[in-house]
Amino acid sequence: MKNSILLILLLSVLPFMGEAKSKKKKQVPEVKKETAYQKFFKGKKCETRQGLFTLHKMDGKIYFELPVNLLGRDMLLGSTVSEITDNQFANVGEKPFAPQHVIFTKVDSTINLCLVNTDYVSEDARIAERIRISKQPAILARFPIKVYSEDSTAIVVDMTDFLLEDREQMNPFSPYAIALGQRKVEKEFKKNNSFIGEIKAFGDNVSVRSSLSYLVSLRDQQYYYLYKVPFTAVMTRSFVLLPEKEQAMRPRVADPRINIFFQYQSEFTSEPRGMNPLVYANRWRVEPSDEAAYRRGELVEPKKPIVFYVDNAFPESWRKYIKAGVEEWNAAFERIGFKNVVRAVDFPTDDPEFDPDNLKYSCVRYSPSWVANAMGPSWTDPRTGEIVNASVYVYHNLLQLVQNWRFVQTAQADPDVRTITMPEELAGECIRYVIAHEVGHCLGFMHNMSASAAIPVDSLRSPSFTKEHGTTYSIMDYARNNYVAQPGDKERGVKLTPPHLGVYDYFSVKWLYSPLLDAKTSKEEVPILDRWISEKSGDPVYRYGKQQFMWRIDPSCYEEDLGDDAIQAATYGVKNLKYILGNLNPWLGGEDRDYAFRKQMYNEILYQYLRYMNHVMANIGGIYLYERYDGDQVPGYASVPKEKQKRATRFILQQLKDMSWLDDEELLKGFELRSNISTTLEDQVFKGLMGCLRVIGISAEKAGKDAYTRAEFLNDVTDFVWQPTRQNKSLTNVEKKLQIRLLSHLITTAGIANKTMNGGTLGIASEERMIEIPECIKAQSRATYGVLPEEIMGVFSNRSVEHQARHEMTPAEVMGFGFYVTINDVREPMDHIYYEKLKQAQSLIKQKAATGNEDTRRHYRLLLYKIGQALNN
Repeated sequence: MKNSILLILLLSVLPFMGEAKSKKKKQVPEVKKETAYQKFFKGKKCETRQGLFTLHKMDGKIYFELPVNLLGRDMLLGSTVSEITDNQFANVGEKPFAPQHVIFTKVDSTINLCLVNTDYVSEDARIAERIRISKQPAILARFPIKVYSEDSTAIVVDMTDFLLEDREQMNPFSPYAIALGQRKVEKEFKKNNSFIGEIKAFGDNVSVRSSLSYLVSLRDQQYYYLYKVPFTAVMTRSFVLLPEKEQAMRPRVADPRINIFFQYQSEFTSEPRGMNPLVYANRWRVEPSDEAAYRRGELVEPKKPIVFYVDNAFPESWRKYIKAGVEEWNAAFERIGFKNVVRAVDFPTDDPEFDPDNLKYSCVRYSPSWVANAMGPSWTDPRTGEIVNASVYVYHNLLQLVQNWRFVQTAQADPDVRTITMPEELAGECIRYVIAHEVGHCLGFMHNMSASAAIPVDSLRSPSFTKEHGTTYSIMDYARNNYVAQPGDKERGVKLTPPHLGVYDYFSVKWLYSPLLDAKTSKEEVPILDRWISEKSGDPVYRYGKQQFMWRIDPSCYEEDLGDDAIQAATYGVKNLKYILGNLNPWLGGEDRDYAFRKQMYNEILYQYLRYMNHVMANIGGIYLYERYDGDQVPGYASVPKEKQKRATRFILQQLKDMSWLDDEELLKGFELRSNISTTLEDQVFKGLMGCLRVIGISAEKAGKDAYTRAEFLNDVTDFVWQPTRQNKSLTNVEKKLQIRLLSHLITTAGIANKTMNGGTLGIASEERMIEIPECIKAQSRATYGVLPEEIMGVFSNRSVEHQARHEMTPAEVMGFGFYVTINDVREPMDHIYYEKLKQAQSLIKQKAATGNEDTRRHYRLLLYKIGQALNN
């Protein structure tokens, strides 16, 4: 019994002993094992930002914490200039190079940053698989995995070296830099002086600022303009997430008959034919927020508006005109059922997410630069053509350029512009036009250089016509102010400036942005879009004329021209320039005591005069080029009519007879000592005129019965040059020089001789068709603008093509796809014609050797001696 009681007591105590022992155990603190992730960041000062990726800035390095679920996702990697030592190499806010299409991938213990190629596509699964392995993304950089996040859903890598390298597609040296041109930048990257700056992270993008330092030299073939000068630029590098393929915008198939930017792909199909070029239009994703209301014909807002943030650095007097230029395009969107599509807002001051350097925001940026220009580039999703970012860069000296143009093109008709400082309203109108033009580029529209050529010249003096249409049917043309208008036309109601939007602009917005809701695929949209263009094909108002760089043969697609008849328009224009030149002193003398403004205007008059001459000269041997599909009401090409070419030739020759008005003695006596410009221009114009022979042969070959041949052109030139000799007149100095130039051309082009006359080479055999701008005129423009307007805008230079190529854009993206003109020179024997013309000249001079005054007779004796030397050689 005693033992039983003891056993019971023992059993009852044991649970309490165990409980006590257990309680004692729990009181011992449990030491958690430190994770690799914690160890990596332990004891270090770390700045962290969470968003698309988590960014860690630590010990001067930048670490990306990449979520595993974003591996393989399409992104854009782009660079923006945020700060810079010298803005002659780039401008703050500029994105010098196109963004790179990238993905992050994981291979073993390494993360690869890869460059994606989307050039080839196929809807056939088998072909798509072969394309996949044939176009594997190229590895840009490899990053060892440093550590995984605590839950293994993200990977930490060190991105420092990648973001502190001098990478060609991410550096700060803009292809558009005014320091370039014929000069070369030599740079030496200084990594030791480079560092990581501010970091930001948001839901769909992250950005890192890299301060990059260099020693920079700038040189040409002979001289260094800068030599190893310290240079630093702060670049904002942005990674922006693109939509997944299933959520991406439906592309719109491009058409070469309309002025849209585009991107190429090559489609492989299982159909029994070859590879199919697939060209997508670049455009914003504009979709109705209320589809039912849209179908009922109600105006609806888009699901996502296109917002341009306007730089708060702009002068206050510019701002309302900038905003008006941005939102001008809403009138065209309203025609297709949308309201408030394009919006202009100030840089927000209370939004912590806003960063104008981030790809997420499209901006109108201000640059304190002497460049006289503005640009409107855009960045797109390379898979679909969706525009994801577009910004306008406005350089301060743009205002001087547009004011000078406004003066030189309209001062004959508008007393309000006859001043050094243009009234704010007029200056604002110029700013609005430029901004609207650049926003047009941002919306996906190229230049349409034929828009103004559809307007009859006389209509430009009509109050009713100009009030409705201005000077062009598209603000995407390079049509400026109404230089056709005559004194008194403004008082009659003639409008002197371009339109707000032209008829063609409404049409191009309709084509590019109209939602085709009942079409289920891009290909189902094509018949509708094709019909819209074909229906308008016979109407010159709706013609798309590509900008010409490589081959300038279509006179209806030139920059800065007005009207359907360049000869008539230039006749008005030259008359106006003479009026303006003769009145510069009376108009400006009181407020331009140092002559600075009059010197600018004089140089602008020279430029404008040569523009008119080139517009006319383009008709000699010109061929109109059309983009057409089968059934369109236009030919593929057509030579300029013979009579128009002959009129153009006569106009140029008449101008050569008297350019002395450009040497206005009353004006020039107030300038520094300079040579008369007329002599230089006479040489350049005659050189350009005779350079037309090449294209005349090509045009004649395509013209059929209405051909203006090289022989007829030479007849027209020689008849004009020798006319005063036939009339027994005493020759002017200009007439004598014309005869010398003509004989020089005949002798050297025929290959008869290469003698000298008056100490110079007896030869003018230029293949150039354009009149070259003399260097003395260019120098004056550089003094005003820091760079030639034409060099920036491609009016008289091919540099724009080079710029586009360096900007990762093909010339096709500037001029439209199908832009190449593949025709060969016509190998027509001409030596016998030159020889005949030379013999005819010799015979005529012998007959007239005793006519005219003594100076004329001496001139004839010299010509006979030189012809005899050439023929006896």
